[in-house]
Amino acid sequence: MDIRLKKWGNSLGFRVPHRLVESLGWDDTCILELQEQGETLIIRQKPQTLTLDDVLASIPENFQYLDDVQGFLETQATGQELL
Repeated sequence: MDIRLKKWGNSLGFRVPHRLVESLGWDDTCILELQEQGETLIIRQKPQTLTLDDVLASIPENFQYLDDVQGFLETQATGQELL
């Protein structure tokens, strides 16, 4: 696949074809990471940093704690524990 570079301010830019964007699962929220190796440019999607809300939203509704953890959660505080 050939892509022509275009002037973009003081830099050069190129467009990523739609077919390639779809096959890589990219969208306009992706952050790409560029790495130079000799005369080769490696472009890869940078992993997204998850927020606490993202992590909590990923927990399935039917999630169950392991038995030993569930027992801990169900016991009452007996001293100066901070919750």
